[in-house]
Amino acid sequence: MPATILHVTSLFGGGVDRHLRDIARAVPGRHLVWHVGDKAEVIETPGQRFATMDPHRINENPKALAAALRAERVSIVHLHSSHPRPRARALEAAKALGVKRIVTLHDVLFLRPDAFDVEADAPPNAEWLAGTTAELRDAAAVLAPSEFMAAKARQHIPDLEVAVVPNGSAPPVDGKAEARAEFLAHRPRHVVAVLGAIGPHKGSELLEELPAHLEGTDIGVVVIGYLDRQLFPGWRVPGRLFVHGAYDDAQTGALLRAYGAQLVLFPNRVEESFSYALSDAWAAGLPVLAAPLGALAERVRHCACGWLLQPGFDAHEVATRLRHLFAHTGPSGLAEVESALSRPDPSRIPALDDMARSLDAFYRRFAIDPAAPEAADGEALQRLLAANLDGSIFRQELVRLADEYAQVKAALDGERARTETFERESREWMAKLERDIEGLKGELEGEVAQRRDLGQQIVQLQIHKDAFDLLPEFVRKLLLKKILDARN
Repeated sequence: MPATILHVTSLFGGGVDRHLRDIARAVPGRHLVWHVGDKAEVIETPGQRFATMDPHRINENPKALAAALRAERVSIVHLHSSHPRPRARALEAAKALGVKRIVTLHDVLFLRPDAFDVEADAPPNAEWLAGTTAELRDAAAVLAPSEFMAAKARQHIPDLEVAVVPNGSAPPVDGKAEARAEFLAHRPRHVVAVLGAIGPHKGSELLEELPAHLEGTDIGVVVIGYLDRQLFPGWRVPGRLFVHGAYDDAQTGALLRAYGAQLVLFPNRVEESFSYALSDAWAAGLPVLAAPLGALAERVRHCACGWLLQPGFDAHEVATRLRHLFAHTGPSGLAEVESALSRPDPSRIPALDDMARSLDAFYRRFAIDPAAPEAADGEALQRLLAANLDGSIFRQELVRLADEYAQVKAALDGERARTETFERESREWMAKLERDIEGLKGELEGEVAQRRDLGQQIVQLQIHKDAFDLLPEFVRKLLLKKILDARN
């Protein structure tokens, strides 16, 4: 069995999960991924198998953990999270095996546990930073995906050495995807895309406000992904804000084309450490309008393939910028940036192979040559497995699914109520229409009878006139004079 790199991360890692899949696919060697949560832990051999671990058994039997990891021939530990439990597990594994740790800083959570919930310029939590600082200083190497992230770490942890290894992307696949039919039925002239799972730290509040500021324009926004308050596909605001729903990263370019996106918006409220979504947008040849924060701002300034919003931007400014960009035809218009994106620039979207070579160099430098596993080590892993898969193992996933179910149920209940209201109002309207028709029929029949009587009277008058015309002239004059005298 070849030597193994053990990656330790938190559950449901988003962009980190994509990063780990890329490493496992592109970096030579064998890889294990240890997903660590508060109540559930899973060791995964990417693309092959999962082993669900019992955290209590791991804590009670650390020798079994060491034996199990030796059986996997772990030669180095790579930590990908700032959360306390993954940090603790990475440290335990490294000490038990006598191997080194390297750490990648994927986000600003090393500064404070609530970094996604506060303003970007909020000061670090001193107690939290002291803990992460000690662990980072003890690591064999600290990596960051951008110069912004490396500078952030050096700023708050003086003299810390941080190497920049940008997140690489594989060449885009020319796949096929379809836009939702309900979007195409009311497609606006200009389409702005937002990529990913959009929560408060990525600007979901602003997206809720944006449609009102786009009224009177021909600009609509489509979230290729979902919002924290709408997971299911459909119009959030008819004609203005549409949610596509979950998607595969490999489909990003095809979906952007299917929806006719002309620009990708990044309304982030928290500093990004790199942004795969930005790479995906540029790989699709689309300009971006981005928050002036973190690696987003760093990369947009470097490549000049988009525009940055002003600090403290709000929905009104975003709408104003969008109106200007779609109306502008000068040197800074969309077409000029699209032209710049069509020209090759290796620094714009780092290559997966380059990332793999850099990481492989770190692994080769710091990994040990693990000894052959003991024959009994295979049984050690069995002693750590969860005895059963009760609800606590998948608590977060169950909560997420429950939230999705609640949203879908609420949408169905709302649709059912609207349908019942429409049906009731339709029945009332049809009954009124039938009454009106009956009334009109009665009026029409009366009108017809009246016209028939008038016709008969006209015939009689014509007969009388013909008889009057046959009288001698002096008699007619005499009769006419009597009629006039009678009227007077």
